[in-house]
Amino acid sequence: MVLAEGKVLAGRVRSTVMTVLGIVLALVPLALWVAWTEIMLVMVLAVAAVAAVLLTVLAELENRAVEDNGDGSREALTDEAMAEIHRVFPLVYHHSLNENARFRGAMERVRRLTTTSSKRNG
Repeated sequence: MVLAEGKVLAGRVRSTVMTVLGIVLALVPLALWVAWTEIMLVMVLAVAAVAAVLLTVLAELENRAVEDNGDGSREALTDEAMAEIHRVFPLVYHHSLNENARFRGAMERVRRLTTTSSKRNG
């Protein structure tokens, strides 16, 4: 339980840091425009480079955290779950905005199949 809460907290911190780094990178053009000395220009470029590297590293760590099941394997869906997802796929684009009963039922079936699949693998 504590480990799961730690992962959630780490994910929130990672997300917040990534947001701040994105804002820093978005402000770089303005900072370059108003940099009035050569030293300021170099400092802005250095901050931008560090922010870009950190953002890339954090994004890669987030991707690995999402893909990893703890033992290095990815969660596999059953053939039945994959067939249902492929069958329902067109509904996602055409009916998700209106959320009609057919779409809700199809999404519930997919949720049950993926939940069942993860319980079998876990």
